[in-house]
Amino acid sequence: MDNSSADYERSPVPEGEGSGGLHIALIIIGGTIGFSIFVVASQIGGSLGYEKGGAAFALGCLILGLMGATTSYIGAKSRLSTYLLTEFAFGNVGAKVVNFAIALSLVGWYAVISNVLGATTHTMLIDSFGINVPTNAIIVVASFLMIWVTIKGFSGIDRLALMFVPVMVAFILYAAYAARQSGIQGEPADIGFTFQTAVSAVIGTYIAGVIIQPDYSRFAKRVSHAVWAVFIALGVVFPLILFFSAVPGMVTGNPDMIQVMLLLGILLPAFFLLFLGAWSSNVLCLYSSSLSFATMATKVKLSIIIATIGFFGTVLAFLPVQEYLIDFLVLLGIAIPPIGAIYVIDTMILRRFVMDIDGLDAEPPIRWEAFAAWAIAIAVGYASANGIVGLFFIGSLDSLVASAAVFLILNAAARACTRHSVIDSLRP
Repeated sequence: MDNSSADYERSPVPEGEGSGGLHIALIIIGGTIGFSIFVVASQIGGSLGYEKGGAAFALGCLILGLMGATTSYIGAKSRLSTYLLTEFAFGNVGAKVVNFAIALSLVGWYAVISNVLGATTHTMLIDSFGINVPTNAIIVVASFLMIWVTIKGFSGIDRLALMFVPVMVAFILYAAYAARQSGIQGEPADIGFTFQTAVSAVIGTYIAGVIIQPDYSRFAKRVSHAVWAVFIALGVVFPLILFFSAVPGMVTGNPDMIQVMLLLGILLPAFFLLFLGAWSSNVLCLYSSSLSFATMATKVKLSIIIATIGFFGTVLAFLPVQEYLIDFLVLLGIAIPPIGAIYVIDTMILRRFVMDIDGLDAEPPIRWEAFAAWAIAIAVGYASANGIVGLFFIGSLDSLVASAAVFLILNAAARACTRHSVIDSLRP
């Protein structure tokens, strides 16, 4: 299988090429900082308070960190993109269905973040400078910049993270400090989160990123770098980002980040944080969704695919998609984890990393064991999230466990049937 670009979207990344663990960690941290994080953190903190909210952040991020370290290990060890891994697990045709679903969720993220960035910038320009710039015009300009960086590929994303992540983390810490020092004592607004729903929402904020982690960890120079970088980024740094992002909202009793920053007198720095976070998050969404589509449109240049997806994401951003953010996160937290569990088990346990890229055409078009496990896991996760039945009564965790168990059982049954068929055929 030939490589068509320096991003190796259709082939393994050659050994020795890539980045160190610090670069990968910064890319992931940059991807976790964005508007959705501020909204979710404020609402969870407002509903659960410091103690339970902090516990929800810690548990959700621990699950993300463990899953991310595992998928990162898979990517660094195999040097393959997420699409190629799912092609082995779900079949040639099945992988297109799965990756289309992942790509759509990423385009949805792109639209939500672009929409909120445009609306927030519009409000900030009016309130601070009296300048009325149409929201859609802001969305178009910002989206153009995001597309431009993404077309530069992994190297462009790497440089973006190195420049912006330290600044974004520093401002989050400053905003939390300013809120604590402001003397404002507001009553947190109860949004109605339960602990279980909060954990699922936390997982949903970055679960798509965990599943597509091989797209970035395959560039790691060493497997160990890929593992520790992701675990530290998601299991250690991310819960701290969520907690400190929740502090201003909990102190003032207002989950609206822009209103809080206006109240604290730091609206302009908050806007730059939002802009940098939106840019960093959307570049990752656009890059990975483009990699998925590139494996289906094999004769189209990756840069054209990026521009096309960016265009459709921009058009979708003209709609009020952010109104469905929390429901979207909970749904992602249930439906997406099983995909990662299935391709991890297929790669590590069933194939033991014996994966022949040139032999993919001989794979079955659809592996029904994988689709059955995915469907059952989603049903179990939904039942768990609604308190009907579950092991942990955390939708994300129960769907993850269900997919792993069902996939292993179905594969064992299929292999047993195959052995019996072979034995029967040899009998006189």
